[in-house]
Amino acid sequence: MNKITVLFLGVIFFCAASTAFSISIKSFQDSLNTKNINDSTAIIDTLVPLHTSLIDENSFVITNKNINKIDYRYLGDILNKSSFNYTLNFGFVGQPNIPILYGVGYNGISFLQDGILINNRYSNFADLNDVQSEILDSVEIINYPRGFLYSSTNNLVSVNLISKDFVSPVPYSKIKYYQGPDGEALADVYFNSMISNKVNFSLDITNRKMDDKYFNTNFSYWQGTFKIKYLASNSLNVVASYNIEKSIVGMNGGVDIDSIKIITQNTDSLLYDNVFAPVNFVDRSKEFRLQNFNLKFLYKFSDNLKSTLSAYYRFSNERIVQTNDLPLLNSTNNEKLYGFILNNKYENDLFNLNLISGYESADINSDSTQNSFFSNRSFHTVNYFTSVIFSSKIFGKNIVPSVFYKYQYTGTNNFNKSRNGYGADLTLIFNKNTNLYIGLSSVKNDFTNTFAKNYEGRINYKYDNFNISGGYFFRKDYYQPLNIYTTNMFYNEQQSLKGVSLIFDFSLGDFIIESNGEFYSTSNSTNDNLWVVPKQIITAGLYYYSYLFNDNMLLKAGVLFTHNGIRNIDYNNLTTDTVPSFSRIDLTISGIIQKVATIYFTWENLTNKKYFIVPFYPMPERNIRFGISWELFN
Repeated sequence: MNKITVLFLGVIFFCAASTAFSISIKSFQDSLNTKNINDSTAIIDTLVPLHTSLIDENSFVITNKNINKIDYRYLGDILNKSSFNYTLNFGFVGQPNIPILYGVGYNGISFLQDGILINNRYSNFADLNDVQSEILDSVEIINYPRGFLYSSTNNLVSVNLISKDFVSPVPYSKIKYYQGPDGEALADVYFNSMISNKVNFSLDITNRKMDDKYFNTNFSYWQGTFKIKYLASNSLNVVASYNIEKSIVGMNGGVDIDSIKIITQNTDSLLYDNVFAPVNFVDRSKEFRLQNFNLKFLYKFSDNLKSTLSAYYRFSNERIVQTNDLPLLNSTNNEKLYGFILNNKYENDLFNLNLISGYESADINSDSTQNSFFSNRSFHTVNYFTSVIFSSKIFGKNIVPSVFYKYQYTGTNNFNKSRNGYGADLTLIFNKNTNLYIGLSSVKNDFTNTFAKNYEGRINYKYDNFNISGGYFFRKDYYQPLNIYTTNMFYNEQQSLKGVSLIFDFSLGDFIIESNGEFYSTSNSTNDNLWVVPKQIITAGLYYYSYLFNDNMLLKAGVLFTHNGIRNIDYNNLTTDTVPSFSRIDLTISGIIQKVATIYFTWENLTNKKYFIVPFYPMPERNIRFGISWELFN
């Protein structure tokens, strides 16, 4: 009996125990009734809980309702629901895949959790496998022109992960379990309960694992989050949370294509053979440890003024170990940091004012035997920033122009640097069906010491069963090396990039069409192809969506077609590889049973297409995965 199965059975026992615990608070149930961020309604006697909210009201949001319909493995799969999103996927499940948003990747995206930056401070990278996806309520994609405003870095793009923040009147428990080929499995348990009239407790424990498919591709993640919410008054809530993680991931560096070429000219004959394909590193692994403490104060001064103060302390250790293959590598990256974020929002009938300030002190200790560039990179750094967003409503609520500005200071052992950025945008609401957003910003670029110019426009139209959305972005004068450290290579990103997106959703009776097309171009490409994103990305799904079995199950079943165009990879202006285009078809089935249990069935890569996205990491062959998410004994 493997660990996942043991944990799954333990989850069932734990949830059953919660039923007995509910008796002890029966007298409390009558006076307590509250809500999740996205649910309907209610009050706690005279206390109304304050909840974590969006950091930007104009953001694109992947809601909890949409997340629950996705058979996702990790956060990266959820992000696929947003526009201008692409993933440099290493094929082997559990690898540190690189998300690309608005053509920006690796160390150019700020990932925030409830407004706090979770990127590694040394690499400025966030491995999305380290995010406990089951505690997420929703995912907020900040509008491109505003992406630099919300953290102590000047990253052009920001994503805010909003954690579940509800107070349950009775003990609430939820489990999720899925299983796939090669020992892939996940078990997760979430529990939420009031432990007194003013104190709420919640926890989430997750275990993911997988055995070797190719040599050295196994992984194991253990993650836990514990949270206490104190309802001091209708004006003040205090939230304390603790997050811990322990993980180990095999990092084989992909298939050794040079060794295959010595054996045969038909490289595909071994590249996709998981038994005989040689890999670059048979014993390289990444071990990661994390402890994260957060303390948040939600304060409502009045109906017009609301404030959130978040203080945090984080310790992490990342260790990459390899002893046999050349070049040898033993790398350790330790970080200890603390800081705070203060977010004040003031609203009245004439204008909105949002003031965000943050301070952070970090000690980074990093060493590597790989090469001199990375060796002995240890330093202390201090960052602070202030961002101001002013929105006017003098033209009414349907015409809202905004201006924004950010000042940032960074001090380390060797240098001090101040940077700034500014911009403006406009939101037009023509009617309840149609709205338009346009914005631009200029942000100081650390690499070129110039200002990157960023533009975005988006129009949305929705009427009954028809939804269409068009988007456009443009970036000029931005260069950032993309370090894919599993292969020890540096990819380049375009200094200028344009993107166009078209989303089309339509339902007719019990059938739904969901489609998204994205098209990219640049003025500085190699062989007329792009370096990081393909020239086109097209997804189209046809689904059957209806209630069955006397309205006891809501079924969504269909096929999803995905096409990625050709692209180039420029290795730090030294060599160039071409990644061929590919198309694949998936079958997905999800059924929500009496609004409490969701079953998932996914048949990936139906035609068994053999392809890769990052050379040379073969993408998974045809496989089946199934799972269940179930609210128990509530």
